[in-house]
Amino acid sequence: MNPLPNPIRHALILREDRVYAGALGATVLRVFPQAQISLATTVESAAKLLATGSIDLLVTGLGQAIEGDVIELLMWWVSQRPNAHRTLVVTTDRQYRMLDALRRLGITGVFDSSHDQPERLTTAVEQVGSGARYWSSSLLEFMLHERKHSTPLSSLLTAGEQVVLSVVGDGSDDVAAATQLGISPATVSTVRRDLHRKLGVQHRGELIRVAAQQGFVQFTPKGVIRPGFALFSAEYYARRARRSAPGSGPGS
Repeated sequence: MNPLPNPIRHALILREDRVYAGALGATVLRVFPQAQISLATTVESAAKLLATGSIDLLVTGLGQAIEGDVIELLMWWVSQRPNAHRTLVVTTDRQYRMLDALRRLGITGVFDSSHDQPERLTTAVEQVGSGARYWSSSLLEFMLHERKHSTPLSSLLTAGEQVVLSVVGDGSDDVAAATQLGISPATVSTVRRDLHRKLGVQHRGELIRVAAQQGFVQFTPKGVIRPGFALFSAEYYARRARRSAPGSGPGS
């Protein structure tokens, strides 16, 4: 283990459940007794604390009950500290797409609270807080199994189709989706037909159901959340820009 130069002085716990958040904070204090603990229940309140620059360790859930897109928050947090962010995600979420998003972001700590023994959480906090990696073996095995024996939508669909599904998955029509995505309604219509064919669905309601089940959209009392949309759309538009750049043809 290679400890980072600075100790954990201030930890932020982002959970919708204050009792559970308090228990996570107590675990952090057992490992880093000098740390200050702050609690946040929404992505917006967590972002304000992270923006102060005082947070050394972020411990967060991925639950739908958290108001806001945690993946988008993590994307910003990692961009602020690309080589020094210390983040532990504590989750029961087994959606391949969300776990793959954490992998793409380079999140070094992911704890499976539904399978790992509770005492292993202390180990996870210690390792992540010291700059090391901790991914629960149950989650790594799940992702390996999905890649070998299933066809995750991240493999079945193109990057562009995934971005469109994140928008039309809430029931948006082609015109509204096109406006949000910055493409033509005709393009959205074409992609929608491809999505129906690849996913084996017949009508819009079924498409919405698949999008919700696979984590592309979440329907909350505050409105629709598209977990990871900022990350996946940024990657898609970056690839599209590279393909359209001069000299990017087959012979370049």
